[in-house]
Amino acid sequence: MSYLEILLLSLVSILPFYLSVQNNSSNHKYLGILTVITLILHIILDDFRWQMIPIYLSCIFLVLCSYKNWKFFKGSWLRKITSCIFLFSLLGIGFLLSTILPIFSLPVPTGKYQVGSKYLHLVSDETDNLTKKINDKRELMIKVWYPAIIKEEEKEAYLNDGDRYGFAAKYGLPKNIFNYLDKVETHTFQSPAVVDGKFPLLIFSHGLYSKASGYYALIEEIVSNGFIVLNINHTYESVGTLFPSNEIKLYSKEYDRKKNNKEMAAMIWSAMEVYKNTTDETKRIESVSHILKNYFAAEITHRWANDIDLVVHQIPVWEKYTFLLNHIDLSKIGVFGHSQGGAAAGQIVLNNPKISAGISIDGVQWGNMVDTFLTKPFLLLSSDWSEDHPNLNKYAFRNGSLTDFYQAKIKNSGHSSFMDIPFMINSSLINEGGKIEPELAIEITSKVVIQFFNKYLNEKNINISNIENQYKELVLKKINN
Repeated sequence: MSYLEILLLSLVSILPFYLSVQNNSSNHKYLGILTVITLILHIILDDFRWQMIPIYLSCIFLVLCSYKNWKFFKGSWLRKITSCIFLFSLLGIGFLLSTILPIFSLPVPTGKYQVGSKYLHLVSDETDNLTKKINDKRELMIKVWYPAIIKEEEKEAYLNDGDRYGFAAKYGLPKNIFNYLDKVETHTFQSPAVVDGKFPLLIFSHGLYSKASGYYALIEEIVSNGFIVLNINHTYESVGTLFPSNEIKLYSKEYDRKKNNKEMAAMIWSAMEVYKNTTDETKRIESVSHILKNYFAAEITHRWANDIDLVVHQIPVWEKYTFLLNHIDLSKIGVFGHSQGGAAAGQIVLNNPKISAGISIDGVQWGNMVDTFLTKPFLLLSSDWSEDHPNLNKYAFRNGSLTDFYQAKIKNSGHSSFMDIPFMINSSLINEGGKIEPELAIEITSKVVIQFFNKYLNEKNINISNIENQYKELVLKKINN
């Protein structure tokens, strides 16, 4: 909460008691006037927030009481107790909403570059199977984050309407419910020029049914350290995709229901029964391999890897004919992703020879990794899974790698610790961010990502395992070839 919000809450909490114990009507009015002034300043300086509505209502009623010289607590003890419970329930709800859904601050990027962004629209020749429209082609929006030259450009708002409206639709909320995010200051500027020179390119794939660009804290830090990031929005499988025509394509719940069906649930249940009830590794490998290749998430993995492939094939065109002219080092392309996007990153490392290295952040490696092995540098970074969480990646990567392969874990972190969600929703009971401080989780994650790609794209002499010595929360080991 802001200082004015805290002051307003304090005044509204004090005012009913003051009205009831002080008989001086002039003093009542003075305190009421102070409350009104605080409310007006809050709305002007902090802006109206729907989370504060219970406090606003209490404020208006109590100011009226002070103007009319009404005692708030009067009548029988039952009436006084009822009034007290009602008032402080309203204030409590307002306080909780304002605290859990705050106007938050993103970490300030520590690299030497300012950050800019623009969007690219990719229309492919491939049929999109996620839409009802016959012969509809696969379209993608790609947010390009890059080192920027800032002149008079303004900072962009936090999340575009596709992310906001889609996130609201996911939970059945009014589409404008996240308008308060306009007050969140990003460190990304709208459409500035790119810094002179060529930069290594990273392609980022988000989590399934998540906000495609809801990774500001992580991506801003990476870009400030000298990388260009292509942030893909996987159409119909993020919460929402905003196109240049202002059309928003939301997550395809119909396709999800069709694919994520009883057959898939039975497949997972059967495999997990074998996983839990046998110590025979051969049987475990057989059951886990089956779901890794056949569960519907494997289909998503291959589709998203194909999306990344479409982007990779388009990069030389963008490098010649867009604002990225002469700014991409085509020999230095890496990929990373979160959750389902991490699986896509692992798959495209296998599929596309132009990708030099990859990172999977808290993703299960669905697809055919289980039948092959890595030939390029790769890093698995996971959250702090509970002991009963099945480690399917143990089997997905069982054949190992012919080159450098790392496994890392951030202690006390949760699945959303790599996103902005823990900043946006300030409650570990809701945000799945674990016990770790959000800023620290992002700091560790960005350090690992930057160091890894500096080593394998920029060919810097870095011992990545040394990062573990800087953070007691990080466990990182290099797997012997």
